[in-house]
Amino acid sequence: MTVIMRILVAIADLVFLMCVLKLVSQDKLLLKYSLLWILLCLVVLVCDAFPEIMYWAADLIGFISPSNFIFLVAIGLLLAITLSLSVAVSRAVVANKNLTQRLALLEKELERTEFES
Repeated sequence: MTVIMRILVAIADLVFLMCVLKLVSQDKLLLKYSLLWILLCLVVLVCDAFPEIMYWAADLIGFISPSNFIFLVAIGLLLAITLSLSVAVSRAVVANKNLTQRLALLEKELERTEFES
């Protein structure tokens, strides 16, 4: 990769990292959900600064082309982020269902107390 391309990748990565950090500071993104995005940005920065690491790891694992190794790592990190978000959505759905049921019970109790008085 040319030096210009590496600089552009680093700039794009830093802009993305700043966007993630801004969302966290504005309370639009919880820190626990941003950690995987921050990790992804740091991995990209390290691999951009030291591309020899990618070549070494690709050779160590047995990849013919380092680009295939990069795609494998990127897909792995994106799958981890997707799984993390799926768990968060599942928890939110269960919490929403529980809150809806509790609200229905409270409304029923309120109707019963109003009827009795």
